[in-house]
Amino acid sequence: MLTWRAAGPLTRQAERGSLTVEFVLLAPLLIVLMLFLVFAGRVVEAHGQVDGAARDAARAASIARSSAQAVANARAAVNADIRGGWCPNVIVNGFVPGSTAVTVTLNCSLNLTFLDFGTVTINGAAVAPLDQFVARTF
Repeated sequence: MLTWRAAGPLTRQAERGSLTVEFVLLAPLLIVLMLFLVFAGRVVEAHGQVDGAARDAARAASIARSSAQAVANARAAVNADIRGGWCPNVIVNGFVPGSTAVTVTLNCSLNLTFLDFGTVTINGAAVAPLDQFVARTF
């Protein structure tokens, strides 16, 4: 036998369990939002690290006396700035006769498997003028 009650305001008894349902529906969304914020924060931080390392590497390469020393100085600067070896590709360009500037390009792989996002490639570049008062052997 069905009984109908008159339409009216809901009582506390009728709302029982609604908080649990709301939590079950919203908790996964909040977790995904938090994971995205961690991912975005780590990528932004890594971009800053790579840009800073490229700038330091370009400056270190600009005061070198030879092309080989420029590459070695740039790699040493990158290794000092970025720990963990996730930025192995250091490209030094512009260290040739007649050049006025050296360019350093970094190609780095940021490992985000702890968040199940895989690996993200981050690139950075910087240009520094060659020191005009250093005698060079090209």
